[in-house]
Formats: sequence, C-alpha cells, structure tokens
Amino acid sequence: MKLSLNMLREYTDIPVTPKEYENRMIMTGTAVEGMEDIGGGIENVVVGRVLTCTDVEGTHLHQCTVDVGAAAPLSIVCGAPNVYAGALVPVALDGARLPGGIKIKSGKLRGMVSEGMLCAATELGVPADLYPNVGDAGLLLFQEDYPLGSDVKPILGLDDYAVDFDILANRPDCLCAMGIARETAAALGTPFHPPAVTVREAGGNIQDEVRVRVDDSDLCPRYSARVIKNVRIAPSPLWLRKYLHAAGLRSINNIVDITNYVMIEHGHPMHAFDLAKVRGRQIIVRRAKAGETLTTLDGEHRVLRTDDLVICDQERATGLAGIMGGEESEITETTAEVMFECASFDRTAIRLTGRALGMRTESSGRFERGVSPATTMAALDRACMLVNLLDAGDVVTGAVDLYPAPTPPQVISASVVRIAQRAGTDIPAQAMVDILTRLAYQVTLDGNRLTVAVPAFRSDVDGEADLCEDVLRIYGYEHIGCTRLRGETTQGGTTPMLKLAARAAGILHGMGYIEVMNYSFLGLKQLEKLGLPEGDARLAPMPIRNPLGEDTAVMRPTLAPDMLKTVAYNMNHGTPAANLYEIAAVFDHHNPTAEGLPQETQTLCLGSYGEGVDFFTVRGALEAILYAAGIQCEVTAGADQYYHPGRSARLIADGITFAQLGEVHPATREAFDIPRRAVLAEVNLQAVLQHAVPMGELSPLPRFPSVARDLALVMSETVAVGPLMAAMRRAGGNLLESIEMFDVYRGLQVGAGNKSVAFSLTFRASDRTLTEPEIQKAMDKVLRSCTAQFGAILR
Repeated sequence: MKLSLNMLREYTDIPVTPKEYENRMIMTGTAVEGMEDIGGGIENVVVGRVLTCTDVEGTHLHQCTVDVGAAAPLSIVCGAPNVYAGALVPVALDGARLPGGIKIKSGKLRGMVSEGMLCAATELGVPADLYPNVGDAGLLLFQEDYPLGSDVKPILGLDDYAVDFDILANRPDCLCAMGIARETAAALGTPFHPPAVTVREAGGNIQDEVRVRVDDSDLCPRYSARVIKNVRIAPSPLWLRKYLHAAGLRSINNIVDITNYVMIEHGHPMHAFDLAKVRGRQIIVRRAKAGETLTTLDGEHRVLRTDDLVICDQERATGLAGIMGGEESEITETTAEVMFECASFDRTAIRLTGRALGMRTESSGRFERGVSPATTMAALDRACMLVNLLDAGDVVTGAVDLYPAPTPPQVISASVVRIAQRAGTDIPAQAMVDILTRLAYQVTLDGNRLTVAVPAFRSDVDGEADLCEDVLRIYGYEHIGCTRLRGETTQGGTTPMLKLAARAAGILHGMGYIEVMNYSFLGLKQLEKLGLPEGDARLAPMPIRNPLGEDTAVMRPTLAPDMLKTVAYNMNHGTPAANLYEIAAVFDHHNPTAEGLPQETQTLCLGSYGEGVDFFTVRGALEAILYAAGIQCEVTAGADQYYHPGRSARLIADGITFAQLGEVHPATREAFDIPRRAVLAEVNLQAVLQHAVPMGELSPLPRFPSVARDLALVMSETVAVGPLMAAMRRAGGNLLESIEMFDVYRGLQVGAGNKSVAFSLTFRASDRTLTEPEIQKAMDKVLRSCTAQFGAILR
C-alpha cells in the first residue's frame, strides 16, 4: 500500500528524515518496502512568465524572453506550439536536472542564445490526472498564479515521498492513512490529530430520497448510506489529486475522487450510485439468484452464483458488493443525485466471489482483510464533509444506518508482571499505559492489573499476548537483554529405516542398479492397469483434496505402476537394458495410525530388463538384501495379478511375506506399453526392519576342511526347488554347511514332464575332520528325505 508522506503529516508530526522514519516504522512492526522521492529527479526548475514570444522565420521555433524573478529576464528558444506571451510555465534553469538524469545547460540554438528550457509535463513526469496538461503536444501551462522563481515541485505535488507499506494480513486497520498515522504517532511519540468531521446538511429527509433493505445481514452486518443532491461534477482540486497520485490512484472527478480519498484515509471502500439510475430509488442487499447476470464497471458481463452478495435496485442487481459497481449506475457528467454507500461485508464471501469471478480490486482487497463495521458512519460523514469542502453538492439531512447486531466492545484484563515476563524485559507499568493509550486503547491501571478496552478497529487483538506485542514493539525490541544460549545440543543421527535403505541401496548399486524417484501421487487409471481384483484395497487409494490433475489425484498405494511406467519409458526410448530401483513410502488410509493418519510403509521396488536379466538374477538381488538383514526366506510360487503366474514367487519366512517378484504379466505389459519381457520386484522394508537379525559374534575361521558332494535328482516338473532345498537343509543337520543349485536339465533322458536338478552340498564339522562314512550317512539321509517328500530320485 502506497501513501503520501505529506498526507501522513496532516495527522501527526514527523520530525525525522524520511530514512529515519522508514527505520523507526520497521522497528515498531510496520514494514516499509520502500520510499520513492516523487520529485527526486528534478532540480532547479522554477515558475516563469513568458514576456515576449517571437516566431523564428522558416522554423517552428520561438525566441522568448522569460521572467523567472531574477535581476534580468532570460532568453530561451522554445519549439512548443502552445507558447505565448503572458504564459506561466515551468522553466528549467542553467544547471537544472530533469527525470532520467537529463541536465540542462545554456547554449546556442541556430545561433540564438538559450539560457534554459521551457518544460512540458512529460519532461517533468507529471501525468494529466495530477495536473491538467497536453502531454508531449506542448508546454505545461499553470492554471493558477504563482510567484515567479518559486520551485515547481510543491506546486505539482512533487515535493513528496510515496511510502510503500507492507501491511500484514492481521492489521487491516493499517490499510489507510489514519491507521498508519496512528502507528506513526505512537512510534515517534508525537500527537495524533485526526480531522474534526462536521457535515453541513442542506435539509430534506433521506427517507424521502432512498429506501434500503438488507436481506442477508450475515454477509452484510452494517450498511450505511447518505444522499447528495444538486451534484456539481468537476475536476478535483490539486491537493486531492496529489494524494491520490501518490497512492497510485487516478483522478476521475470530484465525486469519485472523494470515495477513493476516504478509502485511503479511513480504509473504508465506498461506492457512489447515480440515484437517478436506481430503479424505484430502492437499494436491496441480498444473495444473487441462480443464473443472475451483471455487467460491471469494467464492461465485463458476469454470471453470478447464489453465494455472491449483490447490491440491487427494485428490479435487478446493480453491483457486486465490496468488489465493483455495475455499469448502469456509474457516475457520469450528467449525474445530479448521488447516494454514497459505506458498508461492512463478510470477508470470506468477498474473497470467494472475487476468486470465482477472477476479480481483484482495491475495494475487495480491503474487505478480504476485514473492514470494521463500527466505523462506517465516520467514513461516510467524512465523505459528506469533503462534498461540503469541494462544493460538490448538497448533503440531504439524515443517514441510513442498518446495524442490527452491533459488536460489543472488547475488554481485556491483563497483568503488568506477566506482560513484562512475556516481553523479556522490565517495562514500567506507566510506560505500558502510555503506549496503549497512544495506540487508541482505553486503559485503567489498578496496581498490577491493566483493564484495557480494545478499539473497534482492532479486530486482531484477542488477549493479553496481543497487548504484550503492542507494548513491546513500541517500547523497543532493543530493550530486550542479551542472554547466553543454554541447554544441550542434540546430536544428529540416522534412523534404523534410513540405515536399512542405505544398506539396500549400496547392495543394489554394487549390482549395477540405478535409483529412480517418482512423485508420491498418481492417477487411478495407472492403478487400474495393474489388473487388481475387484475389492482390492489398493483400488481405493487415499484421494488428494486439491490435485494438480487427474494423473496426480491419489497417494500411491504401491510403487509398481510408477516403476512399470519408468521401465516402459526407457525401453521405448532405445535403452537396451536397465536395472532400476526406487525406495519410497506407500500410503494406506484404510488402516490408519493411532493418530488417525494414513499408514506409510517404506517399500523397495526393482525393475529390470535386457540381456541376461531373468527371474533368478532379480531373486539373487533380493536374497542379498534379505541376507544382509539376517533373514533366510523360502521361495513360494505365485504373486499378485500383475506378475506372470508361472514365473513369479514370494519370499516368505515364518509366515511373513517380505517380497514378491517375477516377470511382468503379458496383459500388464501391454497396458503399460512394455514391448519386451521385464522383471519386477517389491520388498516390504518395514517388515524387513522389524524382523532383521542383528549380527552376532564373529565366528573363527574353520580349523577343519570341508567336503563337497554333488547330487543330481530327477523330479516332476511341478516340484518347487525352494521347498526341496529347505528339506535338504533340515535332513543334512549341523554337518551340512551350505547347499547351492547349479544346474537344471530337461530332456529325453529324464522323461517328459520331469526335470533334473543338480546341487552342490558342502559338509564340515567344527571339531574334527569328517570321515567318509559320516558324509555318506548324511547324503543318504538327504536323499531319503527328498524321495519321501517330493518323489525325487537319484539320477
């Protein structure tokens, strides 16, 4: 929000430099984004009168003598078409500076001496709404009489600073000159003197001029109005245009400028209706009807919602409450009767309407922050006082003021001691009283107890802590003493899950895997491609309230879709082989935590394809990760529906499924546009962490030799090798140190429907060298177990 520094000086003294003022306001809680010296680029430009003006033959130039109040007139050559003898104009003297760094020097032009320059408005940076001018078409001509030689900056409103304040959302009372001036007076310790408002009424009765009805008082807690008759539309005086210009507002005419001036002075947006255009001379404040339309002042035709608050006449909507008036009732040159509206509207309703219609105005910005209903009449009377001052019309006696449920004044009881303790510095009780009084609180001190009546415009104050904040920021943060840092620092560390994830990542990197990262959300269509059965909880994932799009609408319950999408992308873009992994959380809101939050399970997902990649290579990677966690799993055939039914398995230990893996189902490959075979795997890292076996004591190197025996067994094609190897381990007992499968054969020699599987068994005893009978006995026991349980025979 920008304000004129000179405007603020009308309400309080500012006995410091602009830079000092900026620093003081920042230190007392009112942020200043910057200060612009409006006339900072102009030096040595004064008022002069053209005494003579002679045309230079054959050119557009004029030889002028100009009186600037010096001992002798100046000779200046000018090319402007509107220069004439007697004109009062701005004159840039020798050595003058103009905006843009332009420096004026005496010299000769076509052999004629020119001791300065007569200035156009654009050369001084003066817009037409600030001071009437013809722009580039000619000189700026002063309409009033000013002493010759006087500085032009005060005349044109350029001897001022535009202060850009950054007002916090909880301080709507500071979105105006009066609020900032009140803060300024408190910060600088100077008196605050708001304008004394008196209205000269011209008779009549407002009840005869307009009727007002508020149908939805929940969205409009207060509505005030006054009527002006015999309106005399004219340009605003220069002092008013200066303040509007500094605030970034354009001057239109005296009536509209009055409403804008009151908005920047009091913070109350106002609207002026041409009363002759209000059908039935009746104003109704209500919610819009379904399908109702309105053409606003910007010429846009808008379709309204039933939640939008509108200002209506007897027939239809004529304005959007708190945002923008309607085109029908705007002020024009022919306006003779005006109704001023000053109201308080619900901030939430204004924000939602503005957002729905894509509208943002000065008015809506203030209502969205919150405008106090208690001060509408003060702002309305100030507008009528300005009508008197500018002779812009006659104020009809009386006002409409609908305020059915006034907000009761808020009184806070606070402790002086607690405020000082909370502030961290010893603030005298009387200093607290003085500060709060300067901020417009009504304060009574009784011993240690402060009884504080909060001003109506301070909607942000809610308790003792807010009073402490106000007292401390004005008293000065520099009074807070320095204290040494106390306490013990907490040493950083890595959680067990992060350690497990890092260990798994290290193993995978060593095997040539590359990490990928995807978003934690996906679309329902991606989940449906997996072909999960109806009723699977993963088909009803946790939705996102405000998703970026349809493909990012839910939190992912599995990492498989994103991994398959990544595999498809790489495969279809010419990458011949890839080993990929992702470690991330999956979300399950069907089984929430004790705090009511969705379960987040850390999961590892692998995706591999290319030459040499098959079920067994990926299984080896998973077993390496599980072995590092001290978990020995059995391999059980079968996995989820998106895996190939004959080339998939689960890794299970003690009834717990730690992982599943296998080739991607052909239907799933087609759904994800994967043209060749690929292997997918998923590991529940949360389960791995919970059942990980810590590494025990190190065993000494074996003192006795091992003995290796190979065993080839013929069995049915349907026999799973994993359970068979588990049975062999149990039968081998403590002497069987390890067992590995190294060959699978299918052919005529073993018969149709059979396979031959070859194993390498290693035997060792920790306390002796094994004898041949001991080894053979163990081998016989292993063979008998395989034959009895699985029908396997020695090849």
